Amino acid sequence: MHKFSIALIVGTLLLSACSMAGGLKSNDVIKGAIEAHLKDDPHLSMTNFNTEIESVQYKDDSADALAKFVSKADANSAVEVRYQLKLEDRRWKVVSSTPAGGQGMGGHKGAMESMPAGHPAAAPADRGQPAPEASH
Repeated sequence: MHKFSIALIVGTLLLSACSMAGGLKSNDVIKGAIEAHLKDDPHLSMTNFNTEIESVQYKDDSADALAKFVSKADANSAVEVRYQLKLEDRRWKVVSSTPAGGQGMGGHKGAMESMPAGHPAAAPADRGQPAPEASH
């Protein structure tokens, strides 16, 4: 019976360790790392949009994630940003980001271009839309 108890404890510890390692590779953990990175920017209001993780690819201690930021004021306004993350001390850290595209941000292009680095950026306003016709 004593051997069974020891085996049960060792098995529980091994499962726990595996669970903790797997927990580092989840969309929620990556989302938290990206939001923590953006939270450090005093010019950015996190309350204006929702963050969605579209996809994540892991390789050893690095990850490539595609995040989508959807406006709370207009669900049709969204931008996508690619993030490169590195695992340091069991925590994911953003090392770089690149705008990946956007939709519905037409009239806000100038404001988006003046946002600080790391802020979700919009795609060009004319993408996928016909040019307006002159009224004169």
